[in-house]
Amino acid sequence: MANNEEIRDMLNRIRVIQEHKRGVENTKRVLEEEANGDKHENGIPITNDPKFGNNVLASQIEMFRSSVDGGAEFTEPSEENIAESPLIYMPDDKNLVFSGTIPSLNNLKWQFKLRTNTGDGCFVWTDGFILNEKNLKTLHKLQGFYENWKNDWQKESGDLERMSKALQKD
Repeated sequence: MANNEEIRDMLNRIRVIQEHKRGVENTKRVLEEEANGDKHENGIPITNDPKFGNNVLASQIEMFRSSVDGGAEFTEPSEENIAESPLIYMPDDKNLVFSGTIPSLNNLKWQFKLRTNTGDGCFVWTDGFILNEKNLKTLHKLQGFYENWKNDWQKESGDLERMSKALQKD
């Protein structure tokens, strides 16, 4: 029974995504602008530099791969193209954005945003993929990982404060 409820919930989520498909590119632009102000110009790409903590980026990526999909892909952090960095700290609104790609789901792009107006900050984009048990399971893991990621960062909000203070000294 619980499995049927999970499938029904996932199908409802997919319907919502499909309802918005016509405006996906516009939605992506809006989300990126909302997530990073003016094209991430105030965002800071998080790396494994000790000023951000102990291997923050590497640990986030490793946790994602071990929990959701081992083949997940992440770009390299870049000061030149902040919007493409996998983990971005937004000091103005003390927000965090984490993103990547899952090739096994037809290169599904996903983005987590720590703080949103609705509290729901798990976003996905894809050109379509086969809706089967394996893919539904991966989507369910993605959503579950987002909830844990959000809760962990909210509990550890002191980490964001320390990061902000350390960056202000630079």
